[in-house]
Amino acid sequence: MRRIGLPEIWDAREADPGFMASLATFSFVALGLELVVSGTILTLTGAVSAFYPLGWQVVEWVGLGALWVLLARALVAWSRRRGVDPLPSEDALAGRDDDAAGRADAATGRADAAADRADAAASRDRAVADRTPGASGPYDAVDHRRWREILLCFVLAVVLAIVLPALIGAPWGLAPLDRYLQLFDVYGPLGWLAMVAWVCYLVGRSFLVAGLLAYSHRAIREVLTFRGSQWVPWGGLVAGLAMGAVAFLAGGQAAALTTLLSCVLLGVIHVRSGESLRVTTLFTVLVLIFV
Repeated sequence: MRRIGLPEIWDAREADPGFMASLATFSFVALGLELVVSGTILTLTGAVSAFYPLGWQVVEWVGLGALWVLLARALVAWSRRRGVDPLPSEDALAGRDDDAAGRADAATGRADAAADRADAAASRDRAVADRTPGASGPYDAVDHRRWREILLCFVLAVVLAIVLPALIGAPWGLAPLDRYLQLFDVYGPLGWLAMVAWVCYLVGRSFLVAGLLAYSHRAIREVLTFRGSQWVPWGGLVAGLAMGAVAFLAGGQAAALTTLLSCVLLGVIHVRSGESLRVTTLFTVLVLIFV
């Protein structure tokens, strides 16, 4: 994420930690739409089933996924309206997110030539610092070392999602394969269609989980400014505790612990990617397939 100028609108206000916490809360609450759908079905039919007729099941999963994606995009637009861009461009990742400079630009609405030259020099210095071990800030696209760290966290999260439940005592299995076999048993040869709908549902859910992680990380990082706080995966801890609690109620201890550790590793990915919601969302989708 990076600071951007506020739009030229009458009610433009700069985002503060409370606003970012609100976006994280909206992301988590929006996941409850699934409960709203189940409650509506219970009211109309008097029963809730694990699987519905194929047509209705596809409509439910695809509809929820699409609605969640639209809500996630709306939260991104709302964040940009308040001066924080969760989806910086490739050029924006070449430099460091300078909150103080962003707030100054938003307050003055202009920059003179001297300030531009100073910012350019500072950007060059920060670009050099970003390529040194221990430097802070977002990372450019050509830093292969950081991408190796991101991929390592991704592989570790997938391995944990596969192995950890079996170590705790849950049945051994591969989540996407188990899901497909389950759908094949219910719908027969058309199980692939239900599987595609489930993937759409999972993608939409991952958009909001990634938003919960990214916005909560930003909110906490702006409050806790002690040395080294930028390296703590605050968003992963918040998302892990929130989604882990839900997983505990739905699937027990093994699901809760797996979700917690997976979200923490996604939080590390978010930090190492320069707090890019785009990168975080991609890896959230790939990890949650196996959780």
